Amino acid sequence: MENFLELTRDLFLECNWVYDVPPDDRYGYSSVRRCLQKYSKEMLELGKKEHSKALDLLARSASMMLAPSSINEPFKAYFQDFQAGRRSALPDDFTQEELIFFEEILNDVNEPLLKARLADLLWLLRKPKKPEHAKVAIDSYVSQPIDDETWHRDVNDCWERAARLCIQIRDFDRLSAIKSQLFSGFCSEYPRSKFMTLWIADLLDNLKIDSDFKEDIAVSLHRKAKDLLGDGDFHSARSYFELASKKYQQCDDENGWLESLIAIAECFELEADSRSSGSNMVANSFYENAIQAYRRIPTKNRATYGVEEKIISIRDKVAASGKASLDEMGIVKTQGIDISDIAKKSSELVSGKRSSVEALMYFTGLFSGPKYKELSESAKEIMQKSLFASLFGSSHMSRDGRVIAKTPAMNLGAGEDDPANQAALRRQIQQQFSIEIQLVVEGQVLPALRQLLMEHRFTKELMVAACHHSPIVPQSREQLLGYALWLGFEHEFGAAIHLLCPQTEHIVRSQLKEAGAHTSNIDRKGIENENGLSTLMEMKEALKLFGEDLTFEIKSVFTDALGFNLRNEVAHGLLDDNTSSSIHTIYAWWMILRLVIRSIVDGNPKRQ
Repeated sequence: MENFLELTRDLFLECNWVYDVPPDDRYGYSSVRRCLQKYSKEMLELGKKEHSKALDLLARSASMMLAPSSINEPFKAYFQDFQAGRRSALPDDFTQEELIFFEEILNDVNEPLLKARLADLLWLLRKPKKPEHAKVAIDSYVSQPIDDETWHRDVNDCWERAARLCIQIRDFDRLSAIKSQLFSGFCSEYPRSKFMTLWIADLLDNLKIDSDFKEDIAVSLHRKAKDLLGDGDFHSARSYFELASKKYQQCDDENGWLESLIAIAECFELEADSRSSGSNMVANSFYENAIQAYRRIPTKNRATYGVEEKIISIRDKVAASGKASLDEMGIVKTQGIDISDIAKKSSELVSGKRSSVEALMYFTGLFSGPKYKELSESAKEIMQKSLFASLFGSSHMSRDGRVIAKTPAMNLGAGEDDPANQAALRRQIQQQFSIEIQLVVEGQVLPALRQLLMEHRFTKELMVAACHHSPIVPQSREQLLGYALWLGFEHEFGAAIHLLCPQTEHIVRSQLKEAGAHTSNIDRKGIENENGLSTLMEMKEALKLFGEDLTFEIKSVFTDALGFNLRNEVAHGLLDDNTSSSIHTIYAWWMILRLVIRSIVDGNPKRQ
């Protein structure tokens, strides 16, 4: 049997480890790992097995790759052989004794990269969580200089991880310092790299911490793009124009946004002209891209910029053009209300739980779902007080300008059962529900989620296990649904909703089949087709099976054109990067999580 290794601070100090790799040869954590392994080998050659093993342990901690965008799983194995069943280290491989050792030597580690790694592991794995560990990790991460030579030698990941840790522990002083340093780095000159300012701007944008200076970033990116275009570097110019257009849009600078979009299209056309002498096939591809880029200009602005004429001109240069899509987004801003007390109580409700499972039960109990009768009575009261607004019909448009639903004006000469009055009531109920959901998500779900992630880890395995034990999740769907639910804990709500919608439809279909309902139809050719979620939720068996409240909730969230309509939005690819992570999608994720966890808590028998 192998002798037990007693890990002590003195043992580490006796190793006298120094990160002695020349600066030009340093490539982030891979260099730290190799340096530790070199010292470990030297110790072994000297017969100091315990010292060698201690250094090898530290080398394993440095071997993991940073995945800074992940809250719960920020480290990944640097190699994995699925066939052989082998992989390198992951956080859960480290024992409590090894974590205690990391904590004992933390202040003795002089190399910032290793110190950040040990502190980050302690923050991630030690119970109870100590924010001091996260702060040590943050300070060590940001000690790496912002430099174009080393930016992609793990430095960019270090800065992103530091910022996300600040956000997680709500250390806004440190976050403000990081924001200032990154912006200072953005404003610096990098003669050796034409992309460095773009990389920093993109990081600030991904972190969503550039609100104080996004106008300056937009102008600077646009100016840099024009310089690159003047040098004939079309690809680089387009990259800068793309991010500039995004920043202008965030600033509500329509002119800057439109000019950036026009410049992107011109870059494609100019590059196509320059390529035509070498390869007509390549030139055609760029001409098609130019047409698509011009199509991004909203219809209402095309005349101002002569877009249609430009498209016709480009079509003369190319045999065929590709399809393009028009993406018009309208943002409606309403006066905010103070939800700080609600947020505080929600955080307190889920805080201090013994395990992530217990915390999940409290998290999914924040809101029991809408009460249809209460919403209906509230809607009727509002309509009675605001009768003038109900005298007119309304058209409901999607984000790309399509009319997706119409509701008539109230018929004052008829009773509540009149179809027009029912439609007006339905519209008002959906408005009430939307307001309620916004309060639930912003005042309860998101604050509680932040608190949960401060205190616990939520892994894919936990979510898959929850789905396995849930009586409402059909067999062979645990992995898919569990993964979708886990994505929410990673704040990847856009990816989650694209998995949740079809899986939710299958859950509804399976439940109805078990209740004896016929969920398919046979067409004239004798082909049997499964009904979609909209049709399923209109079945009388659905109301009987799910009840009035849950039936309303499912329809409002997934299928009602006056509601969130997420099933159809997902099915037709209408959600973009922003709308797929909206209040509506966050609520849909939490709603399905609630149904899964509550089905277990209620004690329903597991399906066989």
